[in-house]
Amino acid sequence: MRGLVRREPENALVSWNPFRELEQFRREMDELFNRFFDLRPARTAEAIEFSPTLDVYETPDEFVMFVTVPGVDEKNLHVEIADGTVTVSGERKPLMEGENVTAHYVSRMGGYGKFTVSYTLPTAIDEKKVKAVYRNGILQIRLPKAEAAKPKVVQVQVEK
Repeated sequence: MRGLVRREPENALVSWNPFRELEQFRREMDELFNRFFDLRPARTAEAIEFSPTLDVYETPDEFVMFVTVPGVDEKNLHVEIADGTVTVSGERKPLMEGENVTAHYVSRMGGYGKFTVSYTLPTAIDEKKVKAVYRNGILQIRLPKAEAAKPKVVQVQVEK
């Protein structure tokens, strides 16, 4: 039996996964609540945990992930790929600390602590060709698709 499919941009057919849709809905609801509660000032930086943003794009040849982690030292970033899931973890140190420092307002992006973000790729990748570059607070991960996962063009011959 064939699974349900849905149309993606550029008319590509992708297996429909209802859990992916629920995860997207959960992320959008989290973002909505985060924006709403971000309007209230936090009393201390400890009240706000740091949570990086994650953007994933797909081209015919690769996936490109962008993890926004401002203020994180590159030696505190770790990228792991296992079973088709990319996990980025690390730690962000406090932006300002000291004995006589009092936080009056700390936004969601101003928090600190350990973090982990993961994304499961829908197709196989060539793990030997993965590249990660960290520049200006943004970690870019290029994940080339495995040859078997790339779309194939077949020329149709019409007999007359």
